[in-house]
Amino acid sequence: MLFLAYRVHASFGPDRPWWVQPERRAMPVLARSASWRYDTRGPDGLREFLHGIALENRSAYWLFDENMIELSGLWMGPDVREGAQRALQNQGLASSHRATFIVETVWNPKGKRYVFVGEFFAAPLLHTLPVSVLVVILLSSLLTSLLCAVLAQYITRPIIRLRDAAHAIARGNLEARAGLGSTRRDEIADLVRDFDTMAGEIRDLVESNKRMLMGASHDLRSPISRIRVALSLASTAPEPERNELLNRIELELLRLNEMIEQILTVARLESGEFKPATQSISLNLVISEAVEDARFEASRSNVEIVYDEHWSEVTIVGEENMLRSAFENVLRNAIFYSGEDGRVEVAVTFSDGLARISVSDDGPGVPEAALPKLFDPFYRVDDARGATTGGSGLGLSIVSRAVTFHHGTVKASNAEPHGLEILIELPLSGTPSSGFKRIPVFD
Repeated sequence: MLFLAYRVHASFGPDRPWWVQPERRAMPVLARSASWRYDTRGPDGLREFLHGIALENRSAYWLFDENMIELSGLWMGPDVREGAQRALQNQGLASSHRATFIVETVWNPKGKRYVFVGEFFAAPLLHTLPVSVLVVILLSSLLTSLLCAVLAQYITRPIIRLRDAAHAIARGNLEARAGLGSTRRDEIADLVRDFDTMAGEIRDLVESNKRMLMGASHDLRSPISRIRVALSLASTAPEPERNELLNRIELELLRLNEMIEQILTVARLESGEFKPATQSISLNLVISEAVEDARFEASRSNVEIVYDEHWSEVTIVGEENMLRSAFENVLRNAIFYSGEDGRVEVAVTFSDGLARISVSDDGPGVPEAALPKLFDPFYRVDDARGATTGGSGLGLSIVSRAVTFHHGTVKASNAEPHGLEILIELPLSGTPSSGFKRIPVFD
């Protein structure tokens, strides 16, 4: 590129070409010296002088008389005379494809006119530049090459890691990551971090689906196995025992049907295909009915449910049966973990356009690491619970998806000194009147 720029400038520069400007300034002196040498020593002296000032492969000189006859007898190319004539008509300078001609007209003391002609060839770039400039260019080139190599490595390394991680994930290794650490801050690093986040989400989704499939398989197999055993025994059992076994079969079928309904509900809510009609509903009524049903269920284990329902009428936009099911699942979970003679507190507060429904039990709570997973399908803190209670691990999962459908949030936290608190926040379609009674969240 530098050589090309040099050649372009030599051919088309405003002072065409710049590299003959020193010779052009010297031409008047050389012309007078050449004419004096011819006048005093003749053609032989002129040839000697012209040989002395010419540079091999760089320049050549001639002296013409007023009739453009060359006086030194030196050999010249066929284009020299034509180039000299063009230069005379162009302020003493003309260029051809191979050289540049400079002419200088001079008169001797007797008034005789001479035309001094110089032909100059473009020197190789390395010959025209100072050594210091060449060193700078060389060092600059080496430094640029090094920087380009480092930059290329800096840019391509994360892309290669990204590609390798993508290939590993495609082969089934969901733990593969292209992580670069936290020191790099640019768009490529952001892309790698987003890819790793996406890979983590994919892994969690796949593991959730596996867990859901395994949980569904296990939980569906258990009642089916009990039904098969009951049918086998009923075929040979006497009449009184047969009726008891048939009742058992009916109970297991009801559980099986309920479990299938829960699985389908979770699947519909997750897929977004479940679009029930919404309307303005009374939040007071939904919570009161869920609490009343829970009290009936809690009476078998003597669990007390504390709920102050004396607060102003509040309405929200939603689907009544879905919300009631969500509250029932939370209350049922709290009743179970409160144990015999336990206590469950339900509190409702309002702020910032949200209704906050808190359900707290006085059970043992759960490990902190398990709190984020409580709303995952088929997740159980204690796997033995499914065998002892028939719980499918879908209750809180349905709660999470039902609340999300109503544009709300749900979270779990351990209460002090012990117990678990489930907090549901739902947006209000109308704010409660100033006369409502605030119920403190149970600590």
